[in-house]
Amino acid sequence: MIDCLSRASAFEQAQELIDEYERNHSPDSTMYMALLSGARNAKNVYLSQNIYDRMKNLFPEEKDPLISAAVLLANVYASSGEIDKASDIRLEIYKSGTKKKVGLTWITVDGQLYTFRAHDRSHPRSNEIYAEG
Repeated sequence: MIDCLSRASAFEQAQELIDEYERNHSPDSTMYMALLSGARNAKNVYLSQNIYDRMKNLFPEEKDPLISAAVLLANVYASSGEIDKASDIRLEIYKSGTKKKVGLTWITVDGQLYTFRAHDRSHPRSNEIYAEG
């Protein structure tokens, strides 16, 4: 629900839902990632920075979500033309020595399993595949 509200730029409603959840449960980084993703899609730099700062306070030990959140934040700054700010965040990620996990997709075609990631060119027919897109 948080993801749906965030994709619709209903950030206040999404935050209210998170607040309601947190009255009886511990904060969940997945909810904040959904909120941050929506803010990124809306290119809302201010909200993205606030969500990221909140995540750093709430989830200091959860390295994977924080790295992913930092990448999203850097992308928001870059898409808003604030290249220096985006570069600073990416440099901070690099200096931390941690890396964002690569998301993979699997598909089976004619009994053959194929694994790939975004912008992957490892398939022998990738030139043909990208030419069709």
